[in-house]
Amino acid sequence: MSDATTMTTDLAPIVETIEAARAARGRLVIRGGGSVVDRLPLTDAEVLSTAELTGVVDHRPEDLVITVRAGTPVEELSALLATHGQECPIEPLAGHGSTVGGRLATALAGPRQLQAGRVRDWVLRVRLVTADARVVTAGGVTVKDVTGYDLCRLATGSWGTLGVIAEVTLKLRPIPTASAWFTSERPASLVLADLYRPAAVVSTGEGTFVRLEEHPDDVVAQAAAVGLRSADPPTLPTTARAAVDPGRLAELTSWAQAAGIPHAGFAGVGVCLLDGDPDALAAAGARAAELGGSLLVLDAGATTLPMRPPPVDPMTERVRAALDPQQIMFDVRQPR
Repeated sequence: MSDATTMTTDLAPIVETIEAARAARGRLVIRGGGSVVDRLPLTDAEVLSTAELTGVVDHRPEDLVITVRAGTPVEELSALLATHGQECPIEPLAGHGSTVGGRLATALAGPRQLQAGRVRDWVLRVRLVTADARVVTAGGVTVKDVTGYDLCRLATGSWGTLGVIAEVTLKLRPIPTASAWFTSERPASLVLADLYRPAAVVSTGEGTFVRLEEHPDDVVAQAAAVGLRSADPPTLPTTARAAVDPGRLAELTSWAQAAGIPHAGFAGVGVCLLDGDPDALAAAGARAAELGGSLLVLDAGATTLPMRPPPVDPMTERVRAALDPQQIMFDVRQPR
């Protein structure tokens, strides 16, 4: 992938596929790189692939903005931006290498979101093809460009139920001068309270892991002040993802530790990644529900548990009903 001046993207094949599905009253499941879809149970819905939608549409390094096609691998985007000393911190979870469109569609972010924020915080504009075969653009690079519903935020985390994400405009930032992982035996909540803007604080069965990203002197000073030791990055589970209120995350990680379930809790975020057999994950889902959260299975090949999406808010349901009244776009999270 290389830099490019403004280019156009041919969306006619996607529009035609959706129109054909509407006429046949069929269903479509959107696939980018397949990093998540390949892990889920098979469905008889027709696959609509965005794998060919790759490359840069427009890159303005001086404005810290880039527009890419949705099928562009995140790794390629990161490599290109690195040549300009820039990044967009929407990296996938460990074991879930993905496309840019896949990052938006699932909104599954890695541990750095404690400092970097959520995936949707980096989305400025989205161009998508809706389930009624319309090509629409939502959002804008400047405030005056933005009108109507904030569809780019709704599309982020929609799992493809609102349409096919074709192009994405993302905010960028300079790559931190220094970044490093550290470890501590202290509880994650106490370590987090003593740090200034850590990129990640992760609670695992092996202890607390911390990622610091700032000026090299600041990284060293913070680590020394809190008594952190240099360490390799933690190994993150890949089978399931629990989400609870950040204030109750310690209850979930303490329970997982006592139950002997491999886990990695993102302190300050409220996300906990888990591995385990079906019984262990079923128990984890029940515990997350007791804490007011939910469990999402990310690897159907590792468990017989169905995907259980969190409740969808009424506004999102109304938007989906308006854009996809025939329910053509298949929700891969739903039990088969």
